[in-house]
Amino acid sequence: MFITYASCTMGSMFILLPHEQVDESIVPILVFKDRPIAYHAFLVSIMISLTGAFSALLIQHKPRLERFCRVYAMASMISALSILLYATIYWGFRYPPHLAEHEIRIWMKKYATLYW
Repeated sequence: MFITYASCTMGSMFILLPHEQVDESIVPILVFKDRPIAYHAFLVSIMISLTGAFSALLIQHKPRLERFCRVYAMASMISALSILLYATIYWGFRYPPHLAEHEIRIWMKKYATLYW
């Protein structure tokens, strides 16, 4: 159940972040700015973990199949978190915090009606 909630939350969270187009794909500018492949791998891992968690919830009368679904849901969630950690560490070393905040403010002024 936790994996289901975590997958939905992380998927929804990254939809709400500011995006920009990099190499003909839309990527969040905060963490995955120069890493569109990592962002797509992150999304695929999130979708696989959500699928595995829902499968484990729906298949409760077959314990071996349920255990398999739980294991691949946990494995894909761990891979999604490791991709996110990798991108965060890379982004943290590449962009100082004040530059990232400046880019967010520019994006908010350009595309949003309310900004801080």
